[in-house]
Amino acid sequence: MKDRILIVDDEESSRVLCHTTLASPEREIVLCPDAEAALEQFRKMPFDLVLTDMIMPGISGLELLERIKAERSDTSVLLMSGKGTISAAVQAMKLGAEEFIEKPLPDPEVLSRAVNRVLRARKLERENQELRRELAALKERPVLIGGEALSQLLRTVEKIAPLDTTVLITGETGTGKELIARRVHTLSPRAHRPFVAMNCGSLPEGLLESLLFGHEKGAFTGAIKRSSGYFEVAEGGTVFLDEIGDMPPTLQVKLLRVLQEKTYRRVGGDNDLAVDCRIIAATHRDLPQMVDRGDFREDLFYRLNVINLQLPPLRERRSDIPALIAHIIKVTSAQQRRTCPKLDPTVLQCLTNYAWPGNIRELQNVLERAVALCSDDLINPMDLPESLQCKSSPQFADFTQNNFGEAKDDFERSFILNALKEANNSVSQAAQATGIPRQNFYLKIKKYGIKIQEIN
Repeated sequence: MKDRILIVDDEESSRVLCHTTLASPEREIVLCPDAEAALEQFRKMPFDLVLTDMIMPGISGLELLERIKAERSDTSVLLMSGKGTISAAVQAMKLGAEEFIEKPLPDPEVLSRAVNRVLRARKLERENQELRRELAALKERPVLIGGEALSQLLRTVEKIAPLDTTVLITGETGTGKELIARRVHTLSPRAHRPFVAMNCGSLPEGLLESLLFGHEKGAFTGAIKRSSGYFEVAEGGTVFLDEIGDMPPTLQVKLLRVLQEKTYRRVGGDNDLAVDCRIIAATHRDLPQMVDRGDFREDLFYRLNVINLQLPPLRERRSDIPALIAHIIKVTSAQQRRTCPKLDPTVLQCLTNYAWPGNIRELQNVLERAVALCSDDLINPMDLPESLQCKSSPQFADFTQNNFGEAKDDFERSFILNALKEANNSVSQAAQATGIPRQNFYLKIKKYGIKIQEIN
């Protein structure tokens, strides 16, 4: 995406000089002869930088600065003045201006360097914000760990990320739908623009509408000034609408307009505003069933369901659990600044057999608790919630290794050993109890070099 610069000056020669100095293929520059025209442009589209003269007929540069910061505080403003004083410069900085330059310019390079400084600072701040978001989402990374089914899903994500089409992510609560949405955004051409997430089921309808579309001053009680909505904040980026199935019908109509016409109106507004952002939606609900019941608009469903990504529940990817456990324990131990503990095999069996209605999020919570409570660098059954506790075993498995194959093999060998023990060394009974065909069970015994007589 190009950097957008708005140049405001009542002197045509000054506007032309600024444009000539700052022109670049990586920039989109708009020129305005006064603050009124500038505000009109500013309301149509967001700008990275506003470069304005201070002394102009009508609305002054300082007042323009104040209005811009009130509407979008993240917009950078650089003021110029041919009659500048120290007090004016101080006032401009107090109002939020990033730079103050005196006119006439002794050298156009002075302006060029100032603009480059401001844009570099903006880019650095965006990168820092993205890094903070990535660090905050670190504990949700386990959703990206898994076998072939997950690898195939991630390959699909890589294919569709650059296409800019609408994506619908479906799956149970806790399966990592937002993380997949972030991955689509990160791999897309919009990655350097904002990713804005909104849960459609957690807010009252009026507040949800205001947050999504913004509102005009006086639109409702308490609306003391114009406010930008998420579609405006995410200009050029991605809007993630979680729990889209809980969106009220009246807002479904307005979202449909966004998808069809690429325009929307602020609450209480009369002007259509253009939308330039990708929409990714997610839900744990059965949308086709909701469409049949009349609870969700059929036309909106088809607009959202251009690309569908289905996330499987954790109970359907039990073979991934050992590697997930290893990763979560490693990350949690680092966060708690303690040695990475090992895992009692009985604990592993309990965690693998559990249904995990809360999916990966629930697994994380259980393991964070276990790492905090365990002693002697070993997680025992007593470190689990009571509903998951089972009998302890004197042996334990080391889940500090990073290799998924090793973790999976360690689990499978322990699983086969435990099944044989429970079946009193009867291969037929163990195979029947585990649901593994007897011939395959024998192959696993041979693979792991298990001696029947060593099981007691």
